[in-house]
Amino acid sequence: MNVQFATNSYQLKAPQASTQRTVNFYAEKEPDDVKSPIVVYGVFGLTQLIPVGDGPIRGLHAMNNVLYVVSADELWSVNTLGDAKLLGTGIAGGAFVSMADNGTQVCIVNGMNGFIYNATTMVFQVINDPNFFPANTVPFMDGFFLFDRAGTNQVFFSQLFDGTTFNALDFFSAEVDSDFVLGTVNQQENLLIIGQRTIETWFDSGNNNDPFQRFNGTTIERGAACPLSTIKEDNSVFFLGNDRIFYRLDLPLPKRISTSAIEQQWQNYQTVADCFVFKATFEGHKFLFVTFPSANATWVYDIESNLWHERISFSTNAASLGRWRGNCSEVFNNSTVIGDAFGNQIGIPSSNVYTEYGAQILGMLISPPIQSDRKRVFLWSFELDCQTGVGLPSGQGSNPQVFLETSKDGGITYGPLQKWKSLGKAGEYLTRLRWTRFGQARQWVLRLTVSDPVRRTIIAAHAEIQKADI
Repeated sequence: MNVQFATNSYQLKAPQASTQRTVNFYAEKEPDDVKSPIVVYGVFGLTQLIPVGDGPIRGLHAMNNVLYVVSADELWSVNTLGDAKLLGTGIAGGAFVSMADNGTQVCIVNGMNGFIYNATTMVFQVINDPNFFPANTVPFMDGFFLFDRAGTNQVFFSQLFDGTTFNALDFFSAEVDSDFVLGTVNQQENLLIIGQRTIETWFDSGNNNDPFQRFNGTTIERGAACPLSTIKEDNSVFFLGNDRIFYRLDLPLPKRISTSAIEQQWQNYQTVADCFVFKATFEGHKFLFVTFPSANATWVYDIESNLWHERISFSTNAASLGRWRGNCSEVFNNSTVIGDAFGNQIGIPSSNVYTEYGAQILGMLISPPIQSDRKRVFLWSFELDCQTGVGLPSGQGSNPQVFLETSKDGGITYGPLQKWKSLGKAGEYLTRLRWTRFGQARQWVLRLTVSDPVRRTIIAAHAEIQKADI
């Protein structure tokens, strides 16, 4: 029988029902005429492009062919040649920051203060206008920087093309519900006011004295879990709802895209208030990285396949870091760049690099259950159809291995027997990965692990089984 091996992370709270996991792998749906309808690939690695400051990298934003980087409490600029320059300090905190620009100024907010760097005058400053207030998000729209006023139902905005000057009357209130505003998003010339229980839609009316007006009758009866869990991609807005469900918002309706299994795990997180989301497009896949720092976990939604996987990083001494070390992203100099949550590196995703800033990527796949209506199943053999002959010329990975473990209790425990097979040394393209003599059980769960720094592609899987009558 064919086994559609670990295309999705779907661990239920009843493990005998499903313990399927896809860790540091992702699935790609293929056309009907290829060998397998779904192929599973190892996640991209990260090259070391340039170190900036002391890290962590808390924010990235590109303006006029210059990359602006928040590293620790500092703002840096990086040009297209890779030259880094310190611009200013004092951006307190260690969490993800929100950034925007108006073509001349870069604005940064960290939930407490606002900061402006003027690329023309080359001046970095704290926004000290008395009419500026703590804010979590800052989009740019029609010449204005807009800010959620933390702990209120108000949104305030700057003077036209000047993020250092504010008027006491330049604000408006989201009043459909009594909830606080968490953030704002400029989506297709609509300003979305993200609240704790609702999302209101506003627009720029062009009125000089009161430019922003609400679209009546378009309020969405669903709020967000936290300020930085909202992101734009694929002409839509995605967000973690206040019910701990992940949504795609195609105006005017939100569509649930998380799964019951994932939501069960999210419900167990002690807090999701620090969740943040960023995106990266890689080889046609639009990935949304949903990170929960307090829970030390990263979940990844692939818009192309509508499937989820998990991403976990490791240190150079192979210790698990829990969450993924990617912290923020931007498109700069015709490449996606990703900042490091555990260091000062800015890297570029690559399918030809099998480490993250030099640290290993450990991939794990757990299969769906192999069973037959609770009758005994004899598992005579299991064969993995994958890309072979991928060994490196020397060192670790020259004879790359796949480690197979089996479970008879639904993935709660795995047997002590270790079954290793080679992915093939360089050029050994006819290598066959086939395991035999498993025995019998009422259900089987298989777990594969790969740690060698080589290409990992699972095309298909086949189990030779015999079903018993009892």
